[in-house]
Amino acid sequence: MKRTWRDKLKDFRLNTIRILVGIWMFFDFKVKYIYHDGFKPNRKEPYVLLGNHTFMFDVIHSQLKLRNIPYSIASRVLFVRQPTKYLLGKIAHAIPKSKGEADIQSVKTIFKVVKKGYPVLIFPEGDTTFYGETNYIEPSTYKLIKKLKVDLVTINTKGGYLSRPRWATGKRKNRRAQMDFHITIKKEDLKNMSLEEIEEVTKKAIYNNDYEYQRNVMIKHKGKQLAEGFENGTYVCPNCDSINSITTSGNSITCNSCKTIGAINEYGFIEGFKFDNLVEWDNYQRNFGSELKKSTIQSKAKLYYSDFETGINNLVGDVTLTYKNGQFVFTGDLEESIHCKDIKNPMLALRRDLNFTFNGKNYLVKLDKYSASFVRVLQEKY
Repeated sequence: MKRTWRDKLKDFRLNTIRILVGIWMFFDFKVKYIYHDGFKPNRKEPYVLLGNHTFMFDVIHSQLKLRNIPYSIASRVLFVRQPTKYLLGKIAHAIPKSKGEADIQSVKTIFKVVKKGYPVLIFPEGDTTFYGETNYIEPSTYKLIKKLKVDLVTINTKGGYLSRPRWATGKRKNRRAQMDFHITIKKEDLKNMSLEEIEEVTKKAIYNNDYEYQRNVMIKHKGKQLAEGFENGTYVCPNCDSINSITTSGNSITCNSCKTIGAINEYGFIEGFKFDNLVEWDNYQRNFGSELKKSTIQSKAKLYYSDFETGINNLVGDVTLTYKNGQFVFTGDLEESIHCKDIKNPMLALRRDLNFTFNGKNYLVKLDKYSASFVRVLQEKY
């Protein structure tokens, strides 16, 4: 299938804009690119490009050096908010997909662009990691790799998470990452591999624990607000097992229950608490799902209704969202109670944007805090 004049025009515009984006990215984040197994960034033929999702802009950095710009799979919720709506819809090669559910149209589009000779870029975790470790991958990813019948190329990104943690509201200096490109499975080998074998090879290729990487390189990321936003990812104090008792200020972390005072140091490690990293901290707090569901969680927020057909977020207003007794209760510019069992497709976008569907309506709740707590009472997969 040949590329149309519209495809070629979009390629031209994207290549032009990419020069400016590359200059911006150069000053924002230093990335070291390493190519293995004979992979060349000027490769013309299509392939599946699979990567671990460590920070918000890795989707941009992973494409900057590639001559044949991939089509990337992006969450549908990013197509109804600016500036991502304009960037993904008008400039970038992007295919919208709903996370965690079958999307036939997205799959059809993927096959179509591959037939036109484009690579396809997928971050199979669906979300940027909150805790620094490669997360759950939907099994449908391996089926797609098998059916596309092109080379599987993987990117393993290291260092990006601790340079810009997803939960953090404070900035870090000296942001840098390393991206390793591998030809992980050649198309001629793919046809003889089972889905289980593809899964095993793929998981190994893109797995990363940023804290373990940091223990080897010990890169300093200085800042004056290194701990702020920490309560977006944590909801259990590992020192006393209290729920939603963590508060932050500057570089300091405090448990208001046991009065433990700790900090995030310039290397990104946690001081003063049982765990010095969020991978172990999260593995521990996942044992307290029933306690979290019995707790009360509350945050101020802005509420929108998202219209995926028109690509518009319609502002409802300022609300307070309270979780209690298995229900979400909105007060303020919306007065409504929703039982959690009736909520579908819950997910977080960016740092604190809670998205879900109720009665056919798409809710976007831009939370002030406790985003992990709210999403974990709805689902425990991610």
